[in-house]
Amino acid sequence: MTKTSLSKWTRILLFISLALSTFMMVLDYSIANVSIPYISGDLGVSNEQGTYVITSFAVGNAIGLAMTGWLTKRVGDVKLLTISILLFTFFSWTCGLSFNLTMLIISRFIQGLVAGPVIPLSQSILIQEGTPESRAKDLSIWSTIIVTGPVVGPVLGGYISDWYIWSWIFYINIPVGIFCAISIWLIMKNRGSEKQKVPTDLYGIVLLVIGVSCLQIFLDKGQQWDWINSNTIRILFIGTVVSFSFLVIREFWFKTPFLNLRLLKIPTFSLSIIALAISYAIYFGTIVLVPLWLQEYMGYNAEWAGIAVCSLGIAPIFLSTFTPKITKRIGNVSTLLIGFAIFGFACFFSSFFDTDVDLFYISLGRFIFGIGFLYYITPLIGLSVRDIPEKELPNATGFFHFTRAMVGGIGTSVFVTLWERRTIFHHERIGATLTPFNPLLPEKQDATSLALLNNSVDQQAAMLALNDAFYLMGWLFVGLILILVFWKWKNRKVDVSSHKHHAIISSE
Repeated sequence: MTKTSLSKWTRILLFISLALSTFMMVLDYSIANVSIPYISGDLGVSNEQGTYVITSFAVGNAIGLAMTGWLTKRVGDVKLLTISILLFTFFSWTCGLSFNLTMLIISRFIQGLVAGPVIPLSQSILIQEGTPESRAKDLSIWSTIIVTGPVVGPVLGGYISDWYIWSWIFYINIPVGIFCAISIWLIMKNRGSEKQKVPTDLYGIVLLVIGVSCLQIFLDKGQQWDWINSNTIRILFIGTVVSFSFLVIREFWFKTPFLNLRLLKIPTFSLSIIALAISYAIYFGTIVLVPLWLQEYMGYNAEWAGIAVCSLGIAPIFLSTFTPKITKRIGNVSTLLIGFAIFGFACFFSSFFDTDVDLFYISLGRFIFGIGFLYYITPLIGLSVRDIPEKELPNATGFFHFTRAMVGGIGTSVFVTLWERRTIFHHERIGATLTPFNPLLPEKQDATSLALLNNSVDQQAAMLALNDAFYLMGWLFVGLILILVFWKWKNRKVDVSSHKHHAIISSE
């Protein structure tokens, strides 16, 4: 039976509900990051133990994202989305009520798990219910939320924890979640997909849970536990490799996999996953590194560190509606080329900072990076679903956002480790020059003056290490540009405007 089109105002209400629910999920990725000292102090645990509040959510969310396609077939897209939002709201409440760390970690894990289907299903429903004229514009605005949410999270979390109490970083989800769930259900209850009887891939689910859990703890604790020198890290690494190896083999050969890896046979989808894996890892590395550097070495508090990087969201928020016009004129791949070029320029720009850099230049670097997002997330998502059959949309969007969640953690771990180790390297190199023959060495070498000198060396070393990280990021974007150029050269004879596959999002 053909669905009737929704009225204009009903579609607007649906879009607002889907956008708000998506914003809640991406906000919770990072809102607790700066609140860990407050949570740890209130619950009587160390900051190291408190970081499991972040890890548990990331593990649960990655598992939920990977299972989205399979769950959608079992439950139906609208019903699953509504249930996920309601459960997310309930466990936000239990997170705020937590009276010990164990209760909070369990609540955060389940909160992340039930939140998994929200983003991919919001995207697929947005595509299915939008009109041909509004679809690309709606997706562009919705996509902006995914990249600005992690930036807003630390600012909001720091403000709430400083001026109120950390529990409210979870309680703020409750009214929004109730509104979104009711609105989506009332609008979409008779328009959802039908349930299907599909077998449960129990072995695949178990392999996924083990693999994701091992990988997330491996990434979060690797630098702290000295990586491969720790027996625990070695065990986690082996568990990750073995679990994911068997998972890939099983999901390719199982008739009804919950994680459909066969979608990677579609060239445009594979290209989007490769581009996402590298670029989003760099993006998440930047939004973690810069505030961390500002707070540890430049004397910024959590709020001002958040203000320094929030300029990243200015261009996407105010100019994202122009992206569909650009994409329609030059195509997804060409638009991505522009985006990666701007990202690369922003990274090289930030690789020349020094310890006298002020708030304006830090914000300018983040603002230039934000301009790149005008040419990034919308064409990337458009490319990922361009050749996907409509019945496979939940699988494709689930896999896409599962990759996004995993590479975010990988990027954070890789670039934080690189930064810390290069800081040690530069500290040693600078310290080697501080001999009695160096005129910059203070004449009075008591404990106080040497401590001040060491603090100055620490600051300089951290600055040089951050420049190294940004320099590497810039060249990684150059590599991505070369990949896209090769793709365009290889497909130069293909007339995209008359592509033989049905384009779900017409942006070529």
